[in-house]
Amino acid sequence: MKHFFYFLLLVSFLYSCKNRDEKKSEDLASSQYTPIVSKGMMDQINAADSAVVIYYKKPANPRFYRVLKVLDLQLLNPIIADVNSTPIASNNNCPSLGKLYFYGKGDVVDVVYFSNADSCISFSFIKNGEKYITRMGKRSQQLIDSINVFAK
Repeated sequence: MKHFFYFLLLVSFLYSCKNRDEKKSEDLASSQYTPIVSKGMMDQINAADSAVVIYYKKPANPRFYRVLKVLDLQLLNPIIADVNSTPIASNNNCPSLGKLYFYGKGDVVDVVYFSNADSCISFSFIKNGEKYITRMGKRSQQLIDSINVFAK
């Protein structure tokens, strides 16, 4: 009786594996795969509907900060364009002066850090476990400096 039970268990296991492989191949054959062609490093920011800008009171110290919520992303278009520009060489001596949380459909789409200190004017973000840095343009720098006044 004991051997019969093991035999039955083995047959059911092999049968379930066979059915799973057939179903998997049918699913792959029926679905159509279209690769995503990215235009920039952070294209998913374009799916955002709002953003929060956080300014640290002390550089590189996120413990104390001021916040400004931006509901009109047209205002942040220069920043989005700069973030999606060509990455530059990393400078590890750049303190982060704040960050931007981009939101879409209630969830965080992406986080972008900024440093508008004179020594290194840049944006940084992490994608697939790697840190990328892009240059901050004059319009983005002026925008970040001007909306800093409204943060609370």
